[in-house]
Amino acid sequence: MLKNKMMGFVILTFSAIALAISLLPTAAQEKIEGTVVSTNLTACGVVPGKVGTCEGTLVLESTKYGKAHQTTVKVTRDTVLKKGDEKLFLFQHNGAPVIVTFFEGKGEKAAQSVTTKGR
Repeated sequence: MLKNKMMGFVILTFSAIALAISLLPTAAQEKIEGTVVSTNLTACGVVPGKVGTCEGTLVLESTKYGKAHQTTVKVTRDTVLKKGDEKLFLFQHNGAPVIVTFFEGKGEKAAQSVTTKGR
């Protein structure tokens, strides 16, 4: 009988933990369009079979409420950098019109992907 009560307690505890985790707020994915006015490379490393495995930031200029607005976005080694199906390096986005998909957390925007629109 004690074994059954203990098993019930364990199941109830795990259920409560699972419920609490499912109720935690998640970061929403957002998109912003604009022109890359500058990039800054902070680290780079060669990863076989991967292009664009560098870290840094890019500054994106967009129009917000009819006025030019600049936004700094962090780029990590996992950020997908591309133009169509072609993979690019971070610096190749300078001056390009782009769509940036990002998550905001810890007071900064972190890019998931940067896609250059046709130029």
